[in-house]
Amino acid sequence: MNASTMLTEVRNTLTEWVGGHLIIEKKEQDDLDKTIMKLEDFVFQHRGETVDDYTASTLLQLKGEGKIISDEATAPLPHSTFEIPLENINDVKKHPDELIVLTERASYHINYNAN
Repeated sequence: MNASTMLTEVRNTLTEWVGGHLIIEKKEQDDLDKTIMKLEDFVFQHRGETVDDYTASTLLQLKGEGKIISDEATAPLPHSTFEIPLENINDVKKHPDELIVLTERASYHINYNAN
């Protein structure tokens, strides 16, 4: 599956999921972050060239109220957005209530609940 096909799969899935709740688990090296949010909207952003490796030139921005869950505490989602850098996207796997986005840097497991 090429990058364009993968992004189309992500777009089609998220379009169906707007209005529902998402549980997003981001795994990067030995770090696991968990976010819960109500998906109100999403956009793909193209920023062009960046000056560092940390800021993505292409990203998926999920919009909605939510919270970040860690071992220490729960905190509101900053700016009511969750961003997934899409540079070097390797694979997208779609299951009925789950979307997995694999990039060179991290994996994102997104579970959907209509309630």
